[in-house]
Amino acid sequence: MCKLLLVPPSERTTDHPYADPAAPGSGRAAFTAHRLTPSTFLIVEVDDIYDEHPFIYAKIVPAAHTILLLDTGCGGKTRKPDAELTRLRDFLERAPVQENEAKPINTGGLMRYVVVLSHCHYDHILGVEQFAHDSPVLASGYDPSFLAPASLPTHSLCESLHIRTPSYTPSLRRQGEVILSQGGVHLGMKLLHTPGHTPDELALWDEDEAMLYVGDTLYEWAHIIFPNEGSIVQWLGTVDALTILVQSSARPEEAKINCGHKTANCAALEVLQTTKAFMLDVLEGREEVKSRMTKRGEEHVEYVQEAGRYSLVCPERLVKEAKDALQC
Repeated sequence: MCKLLLVPPSERTTDHPYADPAAPGSGRAAFTAHRLTPSTFLIVEVDDIYDEHPFIYAKIVPAAHTILLLDTGCGGKTRKPDAELTRLRDFLERAPVQENEAKPINTGGLMRYVVVLSHCHYDHILGVEQFAHDSPVLASGYDPSFLAPASLPTHSLCESLHIRTPSYTPSLRRQGEVILSQGGVHLGMKLLHTPGHTPDELALWDEDEAMLYVGDTLYEWAHIIFPNEGSIVQWLGTVDALTILVQSSARPEEAKINCGHKTANCAALEVLQTTKAFMLDVLEGREEVKSRMTKRGEEHVEYVQEAGRYSLVCPERLVKEAKDALQC
C-alpha cells in the first residue's frame, strides 16, 4: 500500500505529510506542494469547502519553458479564513515550496502553462479560468458532446451544487496523443482515453518517469464514485487497458499510480489489480450493499470493503448493467 495519503480533516495529525495547510513553504495558502519526482510536484487543495481535497499535478519541463498542469482543483474555496493564497495560479507563482529550495514552482509566472483536465467534474475545473485566458486547456476527445457548453453545467455537477460553471473552451485530444508545448516540445506525457468514471475521463502516462496519472478512475480510502453518466462496464475495460500498459512498459515493477484524490506515488500494478478485484467482488456478490440513497434522481448503492481500503458509491443501475455484461 501507499504511504502518501490525505486523511479527512477529523483524522489529521502533524504526522501526515499533507495535514497542515500552513506547513513550511505554503505561505498560509489553500494548497500544499510536495515533490513526487525530479520534474513533478503533487499539489493538494487541503481544506476546501466541498471536502474534496483534490490532487493536482504540476510537471516542470524546462526545455519547453512550460509547466504541464493536470487539473485545477476547487478554485481555492477554502475554509481557512487566514489563507493569503487561494488561487492556484498565485500559489504556483508566489508560494515558496520547501522541497523546491524554498522557491515557488513557477516563480513570477515566467514559465508558460499547458492545462490538462482529467475530466469535467467541478472539483477538477473550478480553477481553470485562471489559466484559460492565456494557456491551452486540453481534454479527452472520446465523447465531445459530453463537454458541449450546453451540457457542461449538468455534467460538471456545478448545476446540482448551484455554483457557477467555469467558462473555458477545451481542445479535445485523441487517444495516445503526445502532449506538446506551445513550441512543439514534448512534455513527457501521453494522453489516454479512460472512460468509466465519466465519458471524458482521461489518464496521462509518463514513460520516462514510469508515472501513471488516472484522475478519478480509482483511488484508495474513499468512495470510488460513479455519477449517473458513468459506466462500470467501460471502467473495467479502462482498468484492463491501464494494467496492460503498465505491464508492457520498460519498468512495470517501478511504475507508480497517481490519482485525483487520496492516492499518489503508489505501486501502479498492485493498485490497479486490487481495485479491479474489489469491483469484481461487488459484481459477483461477494460484497453486500451497505446503504442506499437517492442522488440526482437515481437510486444509488454503497459498498465498503471490510478493511476500508476500497469502497464504491454508484447508481444501482450501473451495477446491474455490469452484472449483465459479465454474464454474456
